Parts: sequence; structure tokens; C-alpha cells
Amino acid sequence: MKARGPSQLALALYRRELLPWALAGCTLGLVEGATAAVLVKRGFADLVQPEVLNLAVAFVSGSPALANMTSFLWANLAHGREKVRLLVWLLAVFGVAVGVMGLAPRASIGLTFTLLAVLAARVIWAGVLTVRAAVWSSNYPRANLAQITGRIVVATSAGMVVTAAIAGLVLQTQPQQASRLYIVAGVTGLLAAWLCRRVRVRQSFRLRQAEQGEGAGAEIFSLKELRNVLRTDPDYRRFMTWQALYGAGNLMITGQLVILFTDQLHLPAAQQVGMLTIVPLLCVPLFTPVWARLFDSGHVIDFRARQCWSLVAAMSVAIAAIFLGYVPLLWCSALLFGVATAGASLGWNLGHNDFASLGKAQHYMGVNVTLTGMRGLIAPPLGALTYTLLERQSAGAGRYALLLPLGLTVSGAIGFTRMKLARTGPLRT
Repeated sequence: MKARGPSQLALALYRRELLPWALAGCTLGLVEGATAAVLVKRGFADLVQPEVLNLAVAFVSGSPALANMTSFLWANLAHGREKVRLLVWLLAVFGVAVGVMGLAPRASIGLTFTLLAVLAARVIWAGVLTVRAAVWSSNYPRANLAQITGRIVVATSAGMVVTAAIAGLVLQTQPQQASRLYIVAGVTGLLAAWLCRRVRVRQSFRLRQAEQGEGAGAEIFSLKELRNVLRTDPDYRRFMTWQALYGAGNLMITGQLVILFTDQLHLPAAQQVGMLTIVPLLCVPLFTPVWARLFDSGHVIDFRARQCWSLVAAMSVAIAAIFLGYVPLLWCSALLFGVATAGASLGWNLGHNDFASLGKAQHYMGVNVTLTGMRGLIAPPLGALTYTLLERQSAGAGRYALLLPLGLTVSGAIGFTRMKLARTGPLRT
């Protein structure tokens, strides 16, 4: 039986969301993983010790995940409240947090200021993700959820691509003007907040009632609730276990690549941004529809069991290129990272819905992003320290640190595959 397309109401709600999230993507681009790491690595290269700078790069690359540890606070704040109004305020504060980075002095104290501002911006964005997940699960039916929200993800990614391209060009030609990028991005974030006022939540009263029915007057989400969700839902617990290994490898390798690209391969800043941000994000519009159809066709366990191997392939090609010293092969790995990113974004944003009821969606998303934050606290610094330790033993040996994230990701991929086989049987698709 042919799947039904989105309803007119769902499409109308989607159109209201498209432009605000595209503009928010422009702001997000300056505090997103690889681009932010390159900006920090280049902007403070001569101002602090290399080991300290590498740890700062790892912190920045992992800050999107690290900030998610605060998601349970956002889940508490959003529970039973009007979602759009909260999103408007969060986006406005997010724009301000990004904009003030343009005021950081170019000195060692400026690095500390920048790191704190990046973390603050990412904490606010964690709130945006937590609240937005509830809006999406309420607005769009499961059969079309990935297809519709995938288009929004594509719009956000397009905004990030524009910002990354401009950042790479400025770093390459006029690095002294990089601070102005943050100010412009901050203003764009404020505009996104203004336009977000037009967003609506379908039957918002029903969503609030469902949330209140799950525990009105009680603590909505906490570390205690996290343990309760994992204890009472063994399938989700196993899913999160393998996600921990898979995600740790993914978080760890970005900072390592920025360090290796700069210190060993000596790649220009624009080329680094192109490989680590622009090419992967340009792949999102091309491959998100493919992944969305796969996601909508079955359970997220089946989806992850296929999608995870694309990241293993991307890492393997990147590591081979670095060990061979063959830079053109890195562009191939960038393409593969883009394929993996397109699928991973859908799985991360929507996968919890296959385990949670409507009223518990924010709880499950809170578990997901909180555990992601714990990985962000540990994995990137561990990757940078491993690089530093190996490099001290022998110059050039730091590249062997890349085998650690590869091993973690392969372990997670094997775990997802085993879950799929246990759930469906080895002869079923």
C-alpha cells in the first residue's frame, strides 16, 4: 500500500518553520563543531601553548554535545508550557550569545571568553532542540515525520553552509575581520527569533495535557528520571548503550582532524572548513530524502543498523588518506561524512519517538541529549590528550590516535546490527 503524503495542515505548519530555522542555521554555523574549532585553532594559534590550544579545539568541537547535559533542565522548563513562545526567547538569547563572541579580545583571556561564550550558546541551543522535538512530534504524523522535518534540517544545514563558506574565506583572506562574523551571525539569530513567532503547534492543548498527565506537579525530568527511563525500557537502554560508543567516536574524531590538518598536513583554513563543514553539509540536502524514506519505512533500530556503517566508511577513508599523506582522498571522506551526517541527524532528532509515548517524548529526548552531553564531556578531550601523548612519544605518531574513535564507532555499529538481528531475525529485512 502506497504511503500517504503529508496533509495540507502539516505542510502549512512546515512552511512557517522553514525560514526561521534556515536563519538560525546561519547563526549556528559559527558555533558548530568543526567550523568553530578551526576558528579557535587559527584565531589563537600564537597566544597559548599548543597543548592548551588543542584541548580548547577539542572542547569547542565537543561543545555541541557537552551542552546537551543541560537538556533535562530545559525539559523541566518546557513541560506543560507554550512551546512557541519559549522557542522565540531561546532563539533570541542564542543570537545574543553568538554575537558577543565578536567582542572577545585577541589575547589569551580572549580564548577563555570565547570558550565560555561558545558553551553558553550551545547550552541555549540544547534547549532549542529539546523544545523543538516536542513541537515536531506533535505537528507531524509518524509516517511523514522524517520527510517533513528532514526538509527543515536541510534548510538549517544550508544556512550553516553559507556561514561556513564565508568564515573559511575570511580566515583565508582577512583573518583580522573574523570577529565581525559573530556580530552578523548574532543579528541573524535575532531575526530568526522574530520570525519564529509565526510558528504554530497543532492541538497544543493536547500536547500540554499529555505532558501534564505524565506527572503534573512532580519533577518532570532529572537524572533520577533518566535512570528510570533506562531501567524500565530495556530496548531503549540497549539502544543508548550502542549509541554511546558510536557517538563517542563521532565526537572524538572532529577535534583530532582539525589538529592533524593544521599541525601535520598544514592545510589552509579554507580547505579545512571545506572538508570538515561545507562538503558534508552540502551532502545533507542530497541524502536526507534517501535516509528519510528509510527512516519512515521502519523502526529506528533498523535505520541505525544501516546508517551507522556510512560513518565507519567515512572514518576509514579519512584515516587512510592521513596515513598515506594523500590529501585528495580527504575530499572523498568529506563526501562520506556528509552521507553519514544526513542520516545521523534524522536518527538523533527523531529516533526517540519510536520508543516514547507522546507525553514522554521530551523525557526520552532528554535522556538522549543528556547522554550525548556526557560523551561530549569525555570523548573530545580524550582524543586530544591521546594525540598529545602519542606525539610526545614520537613526532608524527599522533595520527595513530585516530584508531581510537574508529574502534569506538565500529563497536557501536556492530551493536546496532546485533539489535536489528535480535529484533527481526536474520532472514527478515
